[in-house]
Amino acid sequence: MRHSRIHLLDQHVANQIAAGEVVERPASIVKELIENSLDANATDILIEVEKGGIRRIRVSDNGSGIEPDDLQLAVQRHATSKIQTADDLAAVSTMGFRGEALASIAAVSKLTLVSRTAEAKSAWQLAVHGSEEVDFNPSTRNSGTTVDVTDLFFNTPVRRKFLKQPRTEIGHVANCVRVLSILNPNCSFRLTNDGRDIEKLPAVEVPNERVAKVLGISFMDESIQIDLLRDDMCLTGWVGLPTHTRSTATRQFFFVNGRPVNDRLMAHAVRQGYHDVMFHGRHPVFVLNLTLDPESVDVNVHPTKREVRFREARRVHDFLMSGMHHRLKSVGTDAPTHLEFDPSQTGVKSPFGKDLETHQPTALKFDHGTTHSHLKPVSQERSTELGADPSPTESGEIPPMGYALAQLRGAYVLAENAEGLVIVDMHAAHERVVYEKMKKARDSRERISQRLLIPVEISVSSQDAEIARKSQSVFADLGLIFEVSDDNVITVREIPFMLQNLDVKRLVMDILDETQDHGTSESIKNRENEIMATIACHDAIRFNRKLSIPEMNALLRDMEQTENAGQCNHGRPTFRVQSMKFLDNEFLRGR
Repeated sequence: MRHSRIHLLDQHVANQIAAGEVVERPASIVKELIENSLDANATDILIEVEKGGIRRIRVSDNGSGIEPDDLQLAVQRHATSKIQTADDLAAVSTMGFRGEALASIAAVSKLTLVSRTAEAKSAWQLAVHGSEEVDFNPSTRNSGTTVDVTDLFFNTPVRRKFLKQPRTEIGHVANCVRVLSILNPNCSFRLTNDGRDIEKLPAVEVPNERVAKVLGISFMDESIQIDLLRDDMCLTGWVGLPTHTRSTATRQFFFVNGRPVNDRLMAHAVRQGYHDVMFHGRHPVFVLNLTLDPESVDVNVHPTKREVRFREARRVHDFLMSGMHHRLKSVGTDAPTHLEFDPSQTGVKSPFGKDLETHQPTALKFDHGTTHSHLKPVSQERSTELGADPSPTESGEIPPMGYALAQLRGAYVLAENAEGLVIVDMHAAHERVVYEKMKKARDSRERISQRLLIPVEISVSSQDAEIARKSQSVFADLGLIFEVSDDNVITVREIPFMLQNLDVKRLVMDILDETQDHGTSESIKNRENEIMATIACHDAIRFNRKLSIPEMNALLRDMEQTENAGQCNHGRPTFRVQSMKFLDNEFLRGR
């Protein structure tokens, strides 16, 4: 067979190939155009689409505009006003910088660009069809820019066939608008499809309001604020309580220095932060912005700019994981009652900034201060199983979980606290108490290993063998003792005592995979936790067991001293609170 000779591609073909990396569907165009508007300091952005963007996309803004002499250059590949030299890539602060968006869009559509700067006497209009200029004349509009895109993929019919139905495409467009609006609350966004409003997001001064608009008031009421700082890294935003979850991961919003990203490392770190407090198969809801030195993160990984690469990935992962874990753990027995979110009560001025005022759900607190009550326990007899029934303090202060009133249907403990009625799932609550006590006992004593009578040999790749050698001392501290031979065979001699019945080969391979992907592994501790969670579930108070009032009170006191007491080991809620205000409203008291 005769080999073809190497030749240069036609410029039109090259442009269409390059456009394929940037323009996947209408939402890709909307994303690039909104980012350009935000870089131009726009405070009002209108997105108009027809047939989900397949027929037409029109984005107008009130930004700084483009100089007439720069319009024709703006649709050329690698033409940008945002960087000058290769060194500038190390500290990119704008949303766009590659100079590919307009050129890529123009290559696969009919594009009309109208723009005017504040100083210009008039606007100018440039029309480009499939990278070919067809019109360049004066026009009319106020300062700002309008980009009108029609007949998407008119010259690449194969690509057009891959587009979905208009209702699917408009869904992607709407999600794109919502994501980009989250960290830009001072800018108003309006999206229409075939003349009908799809999304209206007016400008707000308080970021809470924009997040509530995008994710719903219920999220704000069932979330906690994240505001963590370590060295040059800062993590801010909101995370849903472990009981506020979804069946899919579609409501998870990551930002790095204000740029929306999809990052496996960040996703893994957050999942680890929620470990053993969330119901299996469910996904948390959150909005998180990681701020760090721009030189510590490479945003020039992919033309869509949705992927990033961290210089110190392990350090970023550990910061996110430990920060999330400790913040969720600190919630204790806080639990939302009703939707009482009022964004007007906060004084936030900057998106996720340091002046962000903490928003907490209506919840139980440990620091009740001078809240007093004459409520007394019904009985002072002692319990031998759940511990002594503590009496009220001399001041009569009510503890956070209150005092037991009765048991309902052998499943729930009813108690009264300063808020109102507390309803506790006694099995779920005791399961968490037992589980956390077991974890503390495990962590407080020296790690116990079980020596294998017959060492397990595992043949691995050279890459896995190198990872194992580098991590040997780390896993030895966790009770996993192994050797790595020159022919890439891992010989496991000791394993953590609690994991003696597990598949050793599978455990080791999982650990190596996690270490390669994320620079660390939690597999050993996670598997131990799973075993302890199972034991705790079997040891916890069973359904229909009758408890005395002192036993109920002892359980309430244990919950107040237990981390993650708001959820059982499987992520189910352990208690709920009905405030007196809610109960009074239900019974129409005071009307």
